[in-house]
Amino acid sequence: MGKYIGIRLGHALVILAIVVVLVFIIARIIPGDAVMAAMAGSVDLHDPSVVERVRHQYGLDQPIPVQFVVWLGEFLRGDWGTSIGTGQKVLDMFVQRLPITLELFIGATLWSIAIGIPTGILGALKRNSAADVAVTAGAIIGVSIPPFWEAIMLIYLFAVLLPIFPPSGYVPFSEHPLLNLRAIVLPTFVLGTHSGGLLARFVRSSLLEVLGQDYVRTARAKGFSEAAVVARHALKPGMIPVVTVLGLSWGGLLAGAFIIEVIFAIPGLGRMSVEAIFQKDYPVMQAMLIVISLNVLLVNLLVDILYGYLDPRVRVRG
Repeated sequence: MGKYIGIRLGHALVILAIVVVLVFIIARIIPGDAVMAAMAGSVDLHDPSVVERVRHQYGLDQPIPVQFVVWLGEFLRGDWGTSIGTGQKVLDMFVQRLPITLELFIGATLWSIAIGIPTGILGALKRNSAADVAVTAGAIIGVSIPPFWEAIMLIYLFAVLLPIFPPSGYVPFSEHPLLNLRAIVLPTFVLGTHSGGLLARFVRSSLLEVLGQDYVRTARAKGFSEAAVVARHALKPGMIPVVTVLGLSWGGLLAGAFIIEVIFAIPGLGRMSVEAIFQKDYPVMQAMLIVISLNVLLVNLLVDILYGYLDPRVRVRG
């Protein structure tokens, strides 16, 4: 198992090195000028000396290779730079907004599990029944609906027509737990719907495949109840695709949070990233791209390790 984890970790480090270079290049080739965007509306915008001074302050007047080496060295030391748009330390901005986005991630994951696993198991156990058709149709709808459209419809239904939840905004849990829960129900549900539908389809197909195996038929022949057969013999091997879907969903939630946090006016990392893109704020953009990449790589590494635990054949081949 240790060798298997070491190989997977080595792959992740190589990919991370490539991603770091690509992140720096992508941030530089986006059209526009970060200094001009940050100084938009300023009376000093047309003063070349002021513009050059700001450019020198952020090291943007240096050659690209020098900028890369300086940025990477400071990033590895924990200095993520200073936002060109706000003047704040990027790491401080990240730390302030991370708990908000994490709360959305956890809530969306809980919704995904609550929707996907029970409905997927129901569809597998009631194959070709009305319940199975309903599960399949619901899963397809959940996967197909665009998140922004679903968010707008839910706001209209449950914040305008039926004022149960607030249409936007965020209240920290430490300030008012009830208002916090009311504020995050809709955005977490929207984030969790897509992965929940995907999870339901994977659980159903995986469990159907496992239930057709010889050892499951042997367990039934021994007189075990259907619940015992599913719980003790079919559920664990059927969870490998579930781990995959949850891993992919967690990795993609940050990308989904970009839209959801803007629609619901939630001050998390997604909204900060969107603002940085519009302002071409290099330090914030680079830091967020690195964080997104690390998130995906770590989740994939964890999924690989869980694969090895759930199915010994995986780590043997690895």
